[in-house]
Amino acid sequence: MKRIIIQFGGTGDLALKKLYPAYEHLMDLGFEFTVLALGRRFKDRAEFLKTMVSPKASQEFKSHLQYMHYDMADPEAIGPLRSHIQAIIGEAEQAELIYYMALQPSLYEEAIHQIQEVDSLISCQCILDKKIVVEKPFGFDLESSLRYNEILLQAFSDKEIYRIDHYLGKEFMQNLLILRFHNDIIRSIWDNRSIESIQIIFDETHGVDQRLGFYEQIGVVRDTIQNHIMQIITYLTMNEPATLSPEDIAIEKVKVLRSIAPVSEFHTGRYESLGANSGRIVHTPTYAALKLAVNTYYFADVPIYIRTGKMQEKAKSLIYIKFRNTTGKVMHDETIVENGVIITIHPELTIDISMNLKEPNTSWKSKPVRFRFNQAETFGANTPEAYEQIIKKILQGDKSLFPTMREITEAWRIVAPMLEPEHPMEVYPVRTLPRFANELAQENGFTWFD
Repeated sequence: MKRIIIQFGGTGDLALKKLYPAYEHLMDLGFEFTVLALGRRFKDRAEFLKTMVSPKASQEFKSHLQYMHYDMADPEAIGPLRSHIQAIIGEAEQAELIYYMALQPSLYEEAIHQIQEVDSLISCQCILDKKIVVEKPFGFDLESSLRYNEILLQAFSDKEIYRIDHYLGKEFMQNLLILRFHNDIIRSIWDNRSIESIQIIFDETHGVDQRLGFYEQIGVVRDTIQNHIMQIITYLTMNEPATLSPEDIAIEKVKVLRSIAPVSEFHTGRYESLGANSGRIVHTPTYAALKLAVNTYYFADVPIYIRTGKMQEKAKSLIYIKFRNTTGKVMHDETIVENGVIITIHPELTIDISMNLKEPNTSWKSKPVRFRFNQAETFGANTPEAYEQIIKKILQGDKSLFPTMREITEAWRIVAPMLEPEHPMEVYPVRTLPRFANELAQENGFTWFD
């Protein structure tokens, strides 16, 4: 079968840093497909390859990577695109077209119309299948996400639509379900009888000025909270599915999201130098801190504290599950610390279980120690990148790592209050935590796990 990935946004950062390396490695593993990159940045393939492909890239990959200068605003571009696709299909008896939309959601409607026109012009004697891949954020809010979905459904069935949240391709996400549901000792304590609170921290050191035009329309809520963090919360708090099939997992994830009320306790801010190079003030939020609650039987009254944003002193991505310190209370001993599970995502995947053991040469004094799982040490350093796993699933027609439209709309409902323009926004110095993050901790009587 002739398989073609038509890469809209083929000259962008995502394609350069994530998609092309993933395509190359998958080809090295034996997957057969051709990539047709579309973009306005380069006039010819030679210039495209020189800038967008590593000099170390294999000849096999380069031979299966084509480029076409394509301007979506040019109505005359559709004919050459159809001809290019037709030439790649050639005399194949079966072909699959995978339209990969590495575009801003605002461009989906025009892209879909052009895809429909291209499809109608392709004539071949082969069996022709198609898929479409859309990046997060899917829309800008609840209303736009529903509208974009209607646009996609004009040309594709829901089975053919792959909505990407690349965090679902990360090993730590899949390990969350295995940790919870393949270990009886964890399953028995993973609820509100044992868990006191949950923290999710995603601090990044880089800013967004180099992609300000894109980020200015997105902001931290759309970039991280509505997708990555909501997905993490579902994996942390969902009930055990009947099976680990995509359908059964989605059912339980939707139950979690439906149980979460729209965010009411939150703060946002932007770093002080945002937009300095553009010569204007940019009011897009780059940091947020918030509190959520999952109102289900097993997680009611367990607060979830979240902070995430740009231009921090240290990169930090972790989840901290804090257990109730019943022993310390019963024994009236403040030196006995709580147990916890610390899942570190960056810079490497580790899972630590913090427990109290006797400190040597003391009279029954305990000290917290950690029992650690390290992904690289246990399974090797060559764990596939998230995008490699995601693309592999697309090629295989497996939708297990893709959020459903119902999950996406529920997530938009939850974060809707954070998207309102009226609420105040703090300006914080670069490399510092915004004041409101510590204020949220003080108001709720907890300490960030730093």
